[in-house]
Amino acid sequence: MATPNRWAIKEAGIATFYNLSTGKAMVTLSTLKTTGVETTGETVYAQGGRGNARIVGFSTNRQATLTLQDAIFDNQAIAMLTGNDLVSGVKKIDLNEVKSVTSNKFTLNKTPQGALVSVYKLNPDGTNGQEYTLGTPATNTAEYSITGKELTFHTTVTNGTQFRVYYQANTATDAKTIKVTSDQFGKSFRVVLDVLVVDEFTKEAFEGQLRIPNAKFQDNFNLSFAADGKFIAV
Repeated sequence: MATPNRWAIKEAGIATFYNLSTGKAMVTLSTLKTTGVETTGETVYAQGGRGNARIVGFSTNRQATLTLQDAIFDNQAIAMLTGNDLVSGVKKIDLNEVKSVTSNKFTLNKTPQGALVSVYKLNPDGTNGQEYTLGTPATNTAEYSITGKELTFHTTVTNGTQFRVYYQANTATDAKTIKVTSDQFGKSFRVVLDVLVVDEFTKEAFEGQLRIPNAKFQDNFNLSFAADGKFIAV
């Protein structure tokens, strides 16, 4: 099977990033939407004579930019963009839940860490209405008590009454934390892009590679979200 001289590349390829110091593979992105390589350079001219004409051109500042857009978020890839390590472990997070009262009580999904932030009775349009405070609901109609995850209200609060509760709770022990800090930036890696090459003449498929020995992450990156589910992750 002869190597093709004229060819096309199908799909966006599979990109693998390798640590420059250890040589170990860091992450493989197999769900790329688009891949692009832009090569730039500058030409500086020696000019002189009548009219200050350009006499000789010198090419310089050769650069190549690899742009990848992925359909799926990857924890390790995003951490590499930020320059910070991916951290696993329990993390306190902020939650808000809408709950309906049954027999003047309801139960939160998670166990609160510390005091509840806020508790509001919902208006008919779903916005926050009257605020309820921690206290003695047996004698005060605008107060609640809490035991574990269960909130109790005054007996005059009817079944089906909705409340929005703001509180903090712990994640699972295997939760991942990605940080963006002012003192860390994306580092340099060796990048290999595996692609499928199709010969124009024979229509046969070949495996091809784009190899970048030293690629530095740019400091700007985007995470885009959309209500219709069509998004570009990185």
